[in-house]
Amino acid sequence: MTFKGGFFAIGKGSKNLKNLTLSDCYFLSDKGLEAIATGCKELTHLEINGCHNIGTPGLQSVGKSCRPALVQRYKRGRLPLVTFSMGPIGAANRHLTELALLYCQRIGDPGLLQIGQGCKYLRTLHLVDCSSIGDEGMCGIASGCKNLKKLHIRRCYEIGNKGIIAVGKHCKLLTDLNIRYCDRVGDEALIAIAEGCSLHYLNVSGCHQIGDAGVIAIARGCPQLCYLDVSVLQNLGDMVMTELAEHCPLLKEIVLSHCRQITDVGLTHLVKSCTMLESCHMVYCSGITSAGVATMVSSCPNIKKVLIEKWKVSQRTKRRAGSVISYFCVEL
Repeated sequence: MTFKGGFFAIGKGSKNLKNLTLSDCYFLSDKGLEAIATGCKELTHLEINGCHNIGTPGLQSVGKSCRPALVQRYKRGRLPLVTFSMGPIGAANRHLTELALLYCQRIGDPGLLQIGQGCKYLRTLHLVDCSSIGDEGMCGIASGCKNLKKLHIRRCYEIGNKGIIAVGKHCKLLTDLNIRYCDRVGDEALIAIAEGCSLHYLNVSGCHQIGDAGVIAIARGCPQLCYLDVSVLQNLGDMVMTELAEHCPLLKEIVLSHCRQITDVGLTHLVKSCTMLESCHMVYCSGITSAGVATMVSSCPNIKKVLIEKWKVSQRTKRRAGSVISYFCVEL
């Protein structure tokens, strides 16, 4: 906790500050964030976590501080030549590359639009429980921040297909996409991502509108995929496992927990080709039996961890691969 004057002091006296985390700063207002944004010219990483008095104007000040200031340079006998600079001529440009907004309920789309307009070199964006941010803000980020490589979104319920489709269209460098419990994101969004990006990491846990079509598109379009979390997707079946086996030979980690339509048959297809698999979570997959678990541990030479219910592990599997089995237990 820092008192109001402290934030203005940071902006005034910490000109070379590069990394800043503001967590549960109850006294931090939009004016305080503006002082930090305008004063800390070298800032590259900013996290705002649970600062409930920060709203859209505060984030807009961050975006505006990233925008180039208009500077006029003169050549003898000619009209002014207009160029753009982040500060005085010759000074190093300041580029915000990482931004995290966690539990910021008062920050809305206009704030993200300003970030998209000003922070062209943004590479990482985290959004957690930002209920006022929706598709408009995400479209602004996508069209403006084309260097984005990592996008993590959790429980932002106003973000849907439109925003993620824009990311797939504009953010060609994206390799890490984490969209958890965003109920408005469906297959259409993942198809656009598969067409525009080459993902290495994908987490769509709890996005209930996503089914076979979206994940199959990812499998076919992202052959470099090495991590996949599709837990709690009730519309996912064995066809997805077949497509992953055919197109994603580099897959190392997969989370299938609570995918009730995936069975031993799909698991068998997966392990035949994904021989680099090191970790598989498959808790509460009613279609997977002890036979599927045995197939997993016997067919994957690099397997290091299998998370499963204890009763699905046969004595023979315990003897052969007991060291890689982790049991899911619920204390009563």
